[in-house]
Amino acid sequence: MTNTADLPRILLVDDEPNLLDGFRRQLRREFSVETAVGAAKGLFALGQEKAFEVIVSDFLMPGINGAEFLAAARRAAPNSTRMLLTGHTDLSDAAVTVNQGQVFRMLLKPVDHETMTNALNDCVAQHRMILGQRELLEQTLRGSVKALTDVLSLASPTAFGRGARMRRVASAVLDKMPVEDRWAVELAVEMSQLGVVSLPPSVAAKLNIGAELTDTERAMVDKLPEVAEQIISPIPRLSSVSEAIRYSRKGFDGSGLPDDGTAGDRLPFGARLLHLVEDYDVLLMQGMSPVSALTTLRSHARRYDPVLMEAFAGIAIAGAEGVRGVMLDDLECGMVLAVPVTSKTHVLLVNAGQEVTMGLINRLHNFASLEDGVTEPLIVVAETDAETDETEAEVSPADENAPAATD
Repeated sequence: MTNTADLPRILLVDDEPNLLDGFRRQLRREFSVETAVGAAKGLFALGQEKAFEVIVSDFLMPGINGAEFLAAARRAAPNSTRMLLTGHTDLSDAAVTVNQGQVFRMLLKPVDHETMTNALNDCVAQHRMILGQRELLEQTLRGSVKALTDVLSLASPTAFGRGARMRRVASAVLDKMPVEDRWAVELAVEMSQLGVVSLPPSVAAKLNIGAELTDTERAMVDKLPEVAEQIISPIPRLSSVSEAIRYSRKGFDGSGLPDDGTAGDRLPFGARLLHLVEDYDVLLMQGMSPVSALTTLRSHARRYDPVLMEAFAGIAIAGAEGVRGVMLDDLECGMVLAVPVTSKTHVLLVNAGQEVTMGLINRLHNFASLEDGVTEPLIVVAETDAETDETEAEVSPADENAPAATD
């Protein structure tokens, strides 16, 4: 006997209970069918944790009609394939439904069992094909991004560490104000430092400590978002990431580059957040405390999104983190360095704030094999109880001359 849990999940929405009961009896051997009388109950059903592979809706229903329902279903369950049933003779109305709801199939009532079953099987196949393509693309995307960040971690450990440090701050802000496509915002923050590989070592070193730059050096630094964008742009699906980096030096008041008049809410959300956390990080590198850095940013409030600044303020004030020591052999991917890693003769090897990767672990082991060695223990940020619980659950990123990054 077939386990219904293994059958494709179908949601049927119609205002005729008898018709729904008939479909459920006919289709129960091939599909796991759930029915909803009317669009309102259909939308409620879409709130379930387990998604439907196919959503089928009648066209003529009181209140919310099929066109409105399928358009709403597209927003609520974008991965589900949608199908329209209609006995309506005016196909121009049905065409609106197809366009608004991006309907994959449309059947005219009355519909026989074989036609209905074949159409549903086509919808299920379409759903699985799209998910398969998306999974392949996402795996390719993740692999491309990981390769870039691993190269950055080896070519410029300090820049990589800064990106990881900024991503953690940005993630804390996003926890307070969830946004659509959060992954793209966090990725923009983390990959914003890719352009550093184009800088001469002397300029990169000054940038890493927040030192004052000459006009020539400032011109190089101003081009970093453009360089990072050029590196990222060939990767599919990262247009929003590239756009956020492009506008990351642009103030909320329209100041900064690029000088194209974009300002306020017209700036990409990721750019507004990146602009804030990058300027904050510059001030920390210059030796300011989190509270002092926050005060300096507030003195230039017009440059920053006020909503983001409000969410960010609490994070800056509560910025103190616990630390613990680990030996090099116990260092694990995902840990965060709380203080710089040095050789036994106090040569800087890795800056503070860097997230540990396999490439970094290998690099430190290479240093440890040399005569100068590596100073142990390494000091890493201690996990909070909330972070530990999350990991376990998974197993069962005051004046006008104040030094801000966009000055």
